[in-house]
Amino acid sequence: MAGKGWFGLSFFAQRPQDERVSCTLSGGGSRASFQLGALDYLYRHDERFAPTAFVGASAGSIIAAGLAQAADREEQKYFLGRLSGIWLGMRTPADMFTARPWYRRLQSEGPGWLEVVAPLQKPPPPRTQRIRPGILPFFRATQDAETLKTPDTPGDPVELALTPDEEVQSEWSLATLSGIAAHLGRLPRIGSDLNTIWQGVEQSRSMYRPGPVLAQLLRRDVFDPDLVAASGVTLRIAMVALESGQLRFMREDGRLVDRTDRPIDAQRHGLTLGVLASCAIPAVFRPVPIGDETYVDGGARENLPAELAIGHLGAARNYVISSQALGVPRRSNMADADIFAVVMRSTEILIDEAGRDELAYAHSADAIVVHPEIAVHDTMTVHPGLLDINRDYGWLRAAERHLDLGEPAEALHRLMTTLRMEIITLEERVLATGAPDDVAALRAAKLQLRDAVLADQTTPLPDGAHTWWTTWERHPEGPDVDPPWMPLPPVK
Repeated sequence: MAGKGWFGLSFFAQRPQDERVSCTLSGGGSRASFQLGALDYLYRHDERFAPTAFVGASAGSIIAAGLAQAADREEQKYFLGRLSGIWLGMRTPADMFTARPWYRRLQSEGPGWLEVVAPLQKPPPPRTQRIRPGILPFFRATQDAETLKTPDTPGDPVELALTPDEEVQSEWSLATLSGIAAHLGRLPRIGSDLNTIWQGVEQSRSMYRPGPVLAQLLRRDVFDPDLVAASGVTLRIAMVALESGQLRFMREDGRLVDRTDRPIDAQRHGLTLGVLASCAIPAVFRPVPIGDETYVDGGARENLPAELAIGHLGAARNYVISSQALGVPRRSNMADADIFAVVMRSTEILIDEAGRDELAYAHSADAIVVHPEIAVHDTMTVHPGLLDINRDYGWLRAAERHLDLGEPAEALHRLMTTLRMEIITLEERVLATGAPDDVAALRAAKLQLRDAVLADQTTPLPDGAHTWWTTWERHPEGPDVDPPWMPLPPVK
């Protein structure tokens, strides 16, 4: 019988197989370190965590494919160790996101181009004008209100939306001409640069290419598609077809299936190509042609594809591990934000809302769900210390779920994590300037971190937890000085 769950709808599941355990892994870019930590805990401490089915999207597909090389739990732990070593070995964003030459040129030359066009961007001096009669009767100004206003006076939003644009006029002066003349010698080069950038956009169709870490993760000694095909483990890698707009999954044998796990055709494709397609973040990485369609990141439709694992693969026990924290950080007032900022912010909100729905579905299906409550860093941040903190936070969140620790332990783990995030910033300031006030603040934060760790008597802590307060966090350039906050006062 099909199970009941999300809003009372059927899960359309097969009869659950007692021996089958599924594990769904979300996308999240560099935040996949959270999942690596959660998995490390589960393999070490949850004896019932023995997955025979993996479903992944984007960065989660890399982990899922790597673990699917073996059906044996101990062998999966070995592959997890290989993946973690490579992932946590990243030092800078370029390890994961290597900028295309055209994008590097745009980043380096763009500020200089603005110097050339700056004289054209100076606004004309303020001038007064009469209020234009309102288009809608109930927004027309009264005779008493029809006074002189400057263009800086905020208008009614409805009036602004419905009023036709005025012709934009450039204000020319001798100063403007002089400013442009000063840069005339740079104009031919700017034209050449723009042509190069345009050709780069046309050819690459992305801002970045995958950095060297992906090449390491896909090396034959780390990831072997033949091992996946022979392991007997079920694997589904999420991707989205641009032409049809449909969510697809690549199986362990290289065949494509739809979101209900029905095969699309009999053609087989390379599993490595499927991993690449699942990680092809739109505009960031180039889309990947597979068969008759072109594919991008599965997160474009489902960043946490738990529906397939829970509803169609027939597992009796389902683990869902997401690296996406719910909620978006508050921004400053965006009334005057440019169009790019508005689009990016709206996309951020859409992704967050989709993540809420996906997690709600997993909870309603009684899955074992592990996800962060706080965001240690964003999807494109690569900092060794933050990767470590996010991994350890994943471990702690998995322990909370497995041991049902409750709010006191969760609050303590949040405190540990946020303290370490603060400590990263303080350490960077101390290393840069050595200011006594910064050293004092760092010492206080390390002391608070020590006390928080020692107060936790209920959780198997991550490796190295009892040295968090005595040593530096990891930085892109390792500190070569002794910790200035040591020794700390003895524990009372």
